[in-house]
Amino acid sequence: MSYKVDVQPSGQIFEVTEGQTLLEGALAEGMMLRHSCREGTCGTCKGKVLAGQVDHADSDLEVLSQAERDDGMALFCRAKACSDLQIHAPEVTELRGISIQKTAARVKSIDRISDDVAILRLMLPPTMPFNYFPGQYAEVILKDGSRRSYSMASVPGEENQLEWHIRNTGGTFSRFVYEDLKEKTLLRLEGPFGTFYLRDTNKPMVFLASGTGFAPIKALLDQLANLNNTRPVQLYWGGRQLKDLYMHQWVLDFAAQHDWLTYTPVLSEVTDADGWTGATGFVHRQVLADFASLADYEVYACGNPLMVDSARADFIEQRQLDAENFFADAFV
Repeated sequence: MSYKVDVQPSGQIFEVTEGQTLLEGALAEGMMLRHSCREGTCGTCKGKVLAGQVDHADSDLEVLSQAERDDGMALFCRAKACSDLQIHAPEVTELRGISIQKTAARVKSIDRISDDVAILRLMLPPTMPFNYFPGQYAEVILKDGSRRSYSMASVPGEENQLEWHIRNTGGTFSRFVYEDLKEKTLLRLEGPFGTFYLRDTNKPMVFLASGTGFAPIKALLDQLANLNNTRPVQLYWGGRQLKDLYMHQWVLDFAAQHDWLTYTPVLSEVTDADGWTGATGFVHRQVLADFASLADYEVYACGNPLMVDSARADFIEQRQLDAENFFADAFV
């Protein structure tokens, strides 16, 4: 059995089969509903069901409350259709031309730039264009079928390469990358996924990153530079110690060349060896200290879920940020 899903306001229609989530059905037909983790934990895919009934399956009440369910909201990465549906998903039209595909990529270089971060550059097949929006991510498919997700730190078309920033967390793939991966190794990829991308507005922006959450932020910065951007951008990058800001000098140099960018690095566990005189504490709290209001801003946040969730809540509740102008990719 299958059901039709009418996407508003675009009027596009896709079908979901029994057992498919709304997000799976949309992606299978080349429609990018808003999403990030695809595991029901980040809340990015939360959207309105305008008509019809859904099964919320294993959606967590902490991510999608009962009150939200009663109001017709659903997590599209978990909800399954029980009838024909009409949903509200305005982002679909913005992501036309981006389709998910599987491809191979060969390791061009591995730059282990700190004691736990490696910059991995991958060469894509010249005959297979891999289109994506800066800020999106792709998955590497391991031999056992498991997957790991990494955001592109590069913009499309840069010598047909992808750039990933990988922190050695002790996991199977990240440890392999940092300790054993060799140049010319062939990896299997699928993507792009995610709806973390620049919106086409005139609003000033706050970029917020923790750790390797800087990777998609770097892609957005490069995109803005290529577009001859004039929108003000204030970047806050947080780490425990200075070594965690593994491209600190790159950002300083980039900001010196682009007067629309202001950069504020923030350290939470300063050591004497850092010789640090800059901002300290939790990175999103530095934004709270610097802004009396975020009502006229867009915020793009990427990093650990605690930082992203805290920033979303505090910016909306304490600094009047419109919830629709908070865009995030949380590492889960």
